[in-house]
Amino acid sequence: MEKTYNWAILGAGHIANKFAEGLKILPNARRYAIAARSLERAEVFRQNHGFEKAYGSYEEMVKDPNIDAVYISTTNNLHFEHTLLCLEAGKAVLCEKPFASNLAQVEKMIATAREKNVFLMEALWSRFLPSMIQFKQEVENESIGKPSLLQCDFGYISPFSPHSRLYDPALGGGSVPDIGIYPIFVAMYLFGYPTEIKVSSIPSPTGTDWTTAILFKHSGGEISMLSSSFAAVLSNESRLYGSNGQLKLHKMFHMITRLTVSRNNEQETEIPTPSAGNGYNYEAAEVMTCLDKGLVESPGMSWQFSLDLIKLIDTVSALAAKAK
Repeated sequence: MEKTYNWAILGAGHIANKFAEGLKILPNARRYAIAARSLERAEVFRQNHGFEKAYGSYEEMVKDPNIDAVYISTTNNLHFEHTLLCLEAGKAVLCEKPFASNLAQVEKMIATAREKNVFLMEALWSRFLPSMIQFKQEVENESIGKPSLLQCDFGYISPFSPHSRLYDPALGGGSVPDIGIYPIFVAMYLFGYPTEIKVSSIPSPTGTDWTTAILFKHSGGEISMLSSSFAAVLSNESRLYGSNGQLKLHKMFHMITRLTVSRNNEQETEIPTPSAGNGYNYEAAEVMTCLDKGLVESPGMSWQFSLDLIKLIDTVSALAAKAK
């Protein structure tokens, strides 16, 4: 990296705290500005994480000429609005997953980034974790032979509340867009967009999906069995079975974790995946690397991948609604 980038965070919630921690180990990332719905909340965040400026207005913050990149960490339903706010102000954007509420919104975000010639990337942090990258490398190297079956799930118990962002339809609630995106991402990352999709789902009292099971078939003949739930604790692992063994991303697979391989029913052997920080540093580093190169799109998390991902989430969500 050739320069130091002034980072701003839009939204001071739980995930924003994690991203701020990730920035701390990056020498080229300056913790510059934080904006929240109130100045008091922004000021607390600023002091806790060593940021230089606090804003009580998102609109005010994006006018700051010293900001190079903005991480958007607001609720799912606001990603579209806040991404456009930043892009119109000429700020590079790293927007938390899911990128937006639907395909049409993502298309508009990308069109705006292209028109303004401003960097835009979906913040699906798992894509840049050393364990996830090595997982795919093992598949490409055929370390377990020809892949056949992927089993991947993400689930935990979240008490029902109609006003929770996890259950409120107006806030983009539902297990599929919030945590099911991770198993769906793994399947698409490894095998591409599926050729066949089947879904079964149990609804919450507000109509959002509570537990959803997904079955994909891919062009290479691979099958992905995926699930997400706010009603049960699942394995939270990613297992891939091949003709000569299996690979496993251990609990929690979407975070920095252990990667093991077992061949011909032998004992699991760990595959080294050295890492640093809490994991959020890797997506921030990708943004700065792209900005160093003058790019508006990440080759590692391309606009087309994000378009395909939201299209797939839309499809799965629609099938889940019909299956209720």
